[in-house]
Amino acid sequence: MGDIQYDEAAADALVRAAGAAADRLRGQGAARRRAAESALDDFRGAYAKRFEESVQIEAGDRPKLTSALNDLVDQVTEATAAAEQERQRLEQLAAWQLRQDERDRQVAADPLGLHGSPSLGVFDFKPSEVPIAPPTITVAFSARGRTRTGGGTAEGTSSADPGSLRSFASDSRAADRAAEENLTTLRSAWHGFTGSCGWVRVANASFLAGADRLLDENREDAAWLERIADAFDRAGGSGDLSNATLDIAAPADLPPALHQMLDPDLTAAEVAALWAQLGWSSSRRQDVRALPLPVLARLGNLEGVAYWARDAANRTVLDARITEAEQEVEALQSTIAYDNGTAWSRASENLTALRDIRTGAQFVPGSQSGDRYVVSLTDDVPPLAAVAIGDLDTARNVTWAVPGMGSSTTGMNAWASSAQNIYDQQRDSVDDDSPLQQHAVIAWMGYKAPPIPVISGSPDPGVLFNGYAEPGGDALAASIKGLDAVRGGDLPRTNVVAHSYGSTTAAFGLTQAAVHVDSFTTIGSAGIPNSIPRADDIHADDVYAGQARNVWALPGDEKGDQWAGTGRLSPVHGIDPTSPSFGASAFGADGVEKDGEKLRGVKDHGVSTPDGEGYLDVNTESLSNIGYATTGQPEEMTDYVAKGPTDFERDLLEQMMRAP
Repeated sequence: MGDIQYDEAAADALVRAAGAAADRLRGQGAARRRAAESALDDFRGAYAKRFEESVQIEAGDRPKLTSALNDLVDQVTEATAAAEQERQRLEQLAAWQLRQDERDRQVAADPLGLHGSPSLGVFDFKPSEVPIAPPTITVAFSARGRTRTGGGTAEGTSSADPGSLRSFASDSRAADRAAEENLTTLRSAWHGFTGSCGWVRVANASFLAGADRLLDENREDAAWLERIADAFDRAGGSGDLSNATLDIAAPADLPPALHQMLDPDLTAAEVAALWAQLGWSSSRRQDVRALPLPVLARLGNLEGVAYWARDAANRTVLDARITEAEQEVEALQSTIAYDNGTAWSRASENLTALRDIRTGAQFVPGSQSGDRYVVSLTDDVPPLAAVAIGDLDTARNVTWAVPGMGSSTTGMNAWASSAQNIYDQQRDSVDDDSPLQQHAVIAWMGYKAPPIPVISGSPDPGVLFNGYAEPGGDALAASIKGLDAVRGGDLPRTNVVAHSYGSTTAAFGLTQAAVHVDSFTTIGSAGIPNSIPRADDIHADDVYAGQARNVWALPGDEKGDQWAGTGRLSPVHGIDPTSPSFGASAFGADGVEKDGEKLRGVKDHGVSTPDGEGYLDVNTESLSNIGYATTGQPEEMTDYVAKGPTDFERDLLEQMMRAP
């Protein structure tokens, strides 16, 4: 007749595991309740309500799972008893059958009963032949989902103590780990039971999937609260945040509206329209800072987004990257001997650039510029960046200052200082009641510039070609279009001031479709691209060009611009913008006396020198003219006077001509 498939040891292991898991879950109630109450002490608003709802769901589901596990214990215990009864029945039936077979043998051997008792087997009743029905195990449990956003939370604000939220998350995870250990043992015991106790039937065993769902929901609650805590920390650690912000910061995935806005295929105008729908205002910068760092990194460089928001995003990302870069430099200290310090040097350069961007973005005491804004910060190493002096969201006059060869964000503070000089000169160039007093200058380090070969030791001849200028021009054009999109029907006067190779770059940008500025000014130009032969080809109402005396970049007594002429030896950007054939309005830069004031002359290719004789140094003829050019006052500018070659230049040219 055989035995039934039922392993009491496996069943007993399942009973113990289920009981232990039930006890564990039951015992967590008080601690979970205290942790939730502590988190709710300083949690206010719609998101606090969402959390409270989640706590209540967990507090209801956990006892249901406990009850299901207790029910499993009871059912398996009953199944074990039924299996024992069935085994006994089968054993008794088998024993009776043996006796019956013996009686049948005896009857066959002695049909008349001459040798046996005629009453043999009369009182040996046959045990039941009806099998005991195998029990059916039914243990159902399903955890409920929890709402962590939406449902009317977009209105109003929420506040919280980030530390309390993290404490709850930590306590919850610890409790879940303990419960997971028990459930792992239970899962193993269940598989052992179903594999060796096939006699019983299993109709519903959803309790394991339900238990997994319960812990998953708990884990997501913990992660959700930590994301909320991170948002409050990024926003300053106190105060409140709009629920619309938390709707973005709290979920594991971006909501569709923001995901759509970050689509790289959108135009700046399309981005601006979507941004307006979000309803954020500059009075709540903390709402932007609270967004996840990957979102902030995208938002800070997204043309069409309001500049106050880009500044809030970029400053938050900048601080995070500086911390990360400091840790990287420290970690790489020990590797210097292995790779000649290459990785460390690269990390150090990146850290220097990040710190210099932060320094350049700080308000300058004693200036009249107002605030500074970090309006772009790329993820390059080192990054590209742009710092605006003045409010781009409201300025009536906006100027991009584009640097030349050898520039990078490792010198961002110096370039911002030069942009500050332009800003201050513009302020002094117009009447106090002029609308143009509300202005902004962008220290735009938004492209990778070619190196200075003599200084860097680099064999890169890029300064003589357009490989750096063309992509740089694309980036500048995008920045100009971005301002147009943000300001919409409230467009300010716009200007570009470009130095050295920056003029080559800007020329490419200012010949693109849908790009136009009021004025374009070159200083110490490394050459306008040959493909742009006339100033009329540039999308600017007025084109100006300033050039100090050209001297060779070799030792000599004469001082002047020693690099611009060399740059214009390029086979692809050799046009001198001060040449009459180009058609720009050339202005003086070598020094002049104007209105009884002596304006110094430029004696170097750079924008700033220790002696104050760079193109953008204060009290120079060059900077004075730039101030008037960018405020629409060409009548106030001084004229350019072309100068012949110096004796040194003549001697050098004669030697070159005599050389074989």
